[in-house]
Amino acid sequence: MDISIVVPVFNEEAFVKQALTSLLNQTYPAKQLVVVDDGSTDNSVAIIRKLAEVHPSLKLVTFGNESFHAPGEKVVCAFMRGFDALTADWDVVCKFDADIVFPDNYLEKLNDAFSSNDNLGMFGGLLTVSNKDTWVVETISSNNHLRGPIKAYSKACYADIGGLRAALGWDTLDELLALERGYLVRVDKELLVKHLRPTGAKYNYKVAVAKGRLLYELGYGFFLGVLATFKWSFTQRGSFVGALCGFLGAWFTCKPKLITRQEARFIRRYRWSQIFSRFIT
Repeated sequence: MDISIVVPVFNEEAFVKQALTSLLNQTYPAKQLVVVDDGSTDNSVAIIRKLAEVHPSLKLVTFGNESFHAPGEKVVCAFMRGFDALTADWDVVCKFDADIVFPDNYLEKLNDAFSSNDNLGMFGGLLTVSNKDTWVVETISSNNHLRGPIKAYSKACYADIGGLRAALGWDTLDELLALERGYLVRVDKELLVKHLRPTGAKYNYKVAVAKGRLLYELGYGFFLGVLATFKWSFTQRGSFVGALCGFLGAWFTCKPKLITRQEARFIRRYRWSQIFSRFIT
């Protein structure tokens, strides 16, 4: 099975060498490793170029456009530039972050998972963060959710969901669309990777508003949306007022959604089933 990897990079000089080296030293090598520099102003590009000199499978893509700050949209745009630069056919494509250190058998486990189940659409492990002298699972979200920094897609699944959407919450939307289309999404809870730069401790008000608006754009009904804004603000330590204002503002102004009515119905049923299952079990 041919595996291609795209790694967006923006000012990762402290981590990028460790991250890329861990991918270049896998027991099951990737066919292509494309690294996309998203306008870094530090020494990231120099570090990547030095690695590329001795690793033919590593390709660096740079672009001169001024970088912008837009959570979700920015990283997906960088990924798409790398995706467009893939030159060989692939069976699995991975979107990995540049601050992740992978165990040397990660791609081997990934290959085994996709090879053994034709219906597997997305796969990955769990992120861990440093806690004194040990590494513990990062609990910013459910361990059943495949986190954005370590996404892997089968070719069929990636095509069926229409690729990645350049929006905040892309790494939730892709998973929901894969499930709606009948694919399995698997998180291997024994396959642990090191997250060298843990997810930000607190989101600002503007991002909270955008998160609330996203819940509307994903087709959440009124009560489900309000409940989701509260959960998000609690688990991610963001502004509940901001998220609620974002959701209600989009609700009352009937903003366009990111999904179809059929997809929205599935998402509502799926989310409510998750809530009810917690009370039953």
